[in-house]
Amino acid sequence: MRITRLLLTSYSTSTMQQLIEAFPQQLKEALEIGRSTKLNAPGGPYANVVVTGLGGSGIGGRIAAQLVAAEATCPIEVYSNYYLPAYVGKNSLVIACSYSGNTEETIAAMEQALAKGARVCVITSGGKMLEMAREKG
Repeated sequence: MRITRLLLTSYSTSTMQQLIEAFPQQLKEALEIGRSTKLNAPGGPYANVVVTGLGGSGIGGRIAAQLVAAEATCPIEVYSNYYLPAYVGKNSLVIACSYSGNTEETIAAMEQALAKGARVCVITSGGKMLEMAREKG
């Protein structure tokens, strides 16, 4: 059986194919946004940056870490599990990414970061993580 676009669309009842086809354009737009955005992370400079997120939410951190690796003045690592590295502390920046804001592993890592006194940046569309971010300021 040869896989064709028609065959794929006959099995798909969602917009997944459209999302996959649009992905290159989304990456281009994200790069432009990134290039034009100047971030000021309060509390810096940091000893390290840890990005936490799973699946599609974590891929952005991986791409960003690779893009800035040559210019970064501190280590940038990406973790996709419940636990943060032991070195995370008050001189760390933890970026927690979850589209839904309800990813269990990312919430656990975010809670650890807060408990260790790290500065936390949240990237989400809602859920518990957004609630936590609003509560913590």
